[in-house]
Amino acid sequence: MVEVLKKKKKALSLGEVVTEIEKMEPCAFRGQTPTNSLYSIIYRRERRRVENGGEPLFLIEKDRNYSVYLLNPKFKNAS
Repeated sequence: MVEVLKKKKKALSLGEVVTEIEKMEPCAFRGQTPTNSLYSIIYRRERRRVENGGEPLFLIEKDRNYSVYLLNPKFKNAS
């Protein structure tokens, strides 16, 4: 997801991120709901990061009636 957001340089919804990830790596998701899977991964990791006193890697904004994700500018070298 980090690579996709760096490449696009704009905020994307999870559906858009999943589409871009599948273009890069067709076998990245095996389940029937890849958007839900990606959301679950992000939610768990971001919660753990904040609980440990860190800054979230992704910023979430409301746009087009969707939550859109963008990289936190504090993580310029995230990979």
